[in-house]
Amino acid sequence: MRPTLLPVVLPVAIFSFLGGVCLGKSRRGLSMLPPERSSPLPGVPRLAWEKFVAIMVVAPKAHRSKRGRLGYFGMDARRLADLELVRNPRKVRLGGEDGVWAGDWVAPLTEDGFLGSAEAQLEAFNRSCRRLASKAAPHVGEVVDGRRASLSGLLAVGHLAGEEGIAGWTLDPAVRKRFEATTARFAEANGIF
Repeated sequence: MRPTLLPVVLPVAIFSFLGGVCLGKSRRGLSMLPPERSSPLPGVPRLAWEKFVAIMVVAPKAHRSKRGRLGYFGMDARRLADLELVRNPRKVRLGGEDGVWAGDWVAPLTEDGFLGSAEAQLEAFNRSCRRLASKAAPHVGEVVDGRRASLSGLLAVGHLAGEEGIAGWTLDPAVRKRFEATTARFAEANGIF
């Protein structure tokens, strides 16, 4: 007669499941947390994501800068068009400023609706970071001004420089020097995850 493994396997399975629930990850790297408690990026712990989001907030929810950057994350119409929230992005003269990005909002969203909704702004930011991650991934680990670039640092760069700007900023010291705000944001966010 063969001894059963049930007395050993069952407790291990239960402790593995409970450990995954407590830590948020299964042994296969899949989130075991409900969607509202997990990060929008695979493999990024929720607490690290929340720290990154806090760093990336640059203004009050209803803020509109002279340069057309909107809300908590200062997203402009060009980036919102990449996310399919705005159509027909174009540079216009607005409030005495030339070269301000503007566009036509995709219904039912409006500028006022976007500026009034923390949820819409956070979802746009999450969507933006998911898109930026694929452009940033090839540069993770590259040495930038003496520091290894992390995904969080490169997402901060992409947030300001755009998807195609990540490579240029990462590879060219002259670009990093020219865009000081982007470089400062990288330094602040690098190494979070």
